[in-house]
Amino acid sequence: MLKLSLDNLTDLEKKMHAILTETVAQKEKLNIVEGAELCNVSPSKVSKFVRKLGFENFKQYKLYFSGQQSEIKIRKKSSEIERLLHFLENFDATVVDNFVSVFKKFNKIIIFGLGPSYISGEYFAYKLTTLTDKNVFVTQNEDYAQRLADEETLLIVFSVTGKFSSFENLFLSTKSKGVEIMLILEEQIDTRDSNADYIFYLSKFAQSDDLLAFEKTRTVFFIFIEEIISRLKSLQEPIDEKDE
Repeated sequence: MLKLSLDNLTDLEKKMHAILTETVAQKEKLNIVEGAELCNVSPSKVSKFVRKLGFENFKQYKLYFSGQQSEIKIRKKSSEIERLLHFLENFDATVVDNFVSVFKKFNKIIIFGLGPSYISGEYFAYKLTTLTDKNVFVTQNEDYAQRLADEETLLIVFSVTGKFSSFENLFLSTKSKGVEIMLILEEQIDTRDSNADYIFYLSKFAQSDDLLAFEKTRTVFFIFIEEIISRLKSLQEPIDEKDE
């Protein structure tokens, strides 16, 4: 059953609530237009009001206050939404600071990913090229990454689990050219044997093991990317000098 709280209602909304609850108890077929006329407000105002109380629509509100609570079907949040809420509630901003401190050291950036992680990398590359004067490349081809690599390069690899494909051949071949490597993982896995110079784990809330690597969402990557872009923008903003 829904747990309602009237504490956050405005005086008008409380008046609407009193009118509507009394009416629907007697007239089950009341529609939202009739309800709005009774309250002397617009139908959209009624719609916003019932959603504020936690109902999906006026029909659900009506069922609840006409004594038919058992017929209400509450749509539950998906497991992915719950996971993302946990991620946001526990997000550690130091990972953004650590990324930026490394990123600033390099003139050339190669972003590498496979499948959906490559698409995330494309988005990140686009954002970076509009914001910085660094040479930014994105690829899912190891040979191309190796050809681009030099001592001024930071290779950034995106992977949800790090298990879909081994990056160690890529790491070894590019490190021989003086590249430094950053591995960005969503899930926390054992990386003790990795040749990456920097390893960031973005979340301790893993996606379902029933999903294959390409089926897993990249939402956490996009949130992380937006936080990076926001931080880089803030660093570029001039500080206003106070008049002496």
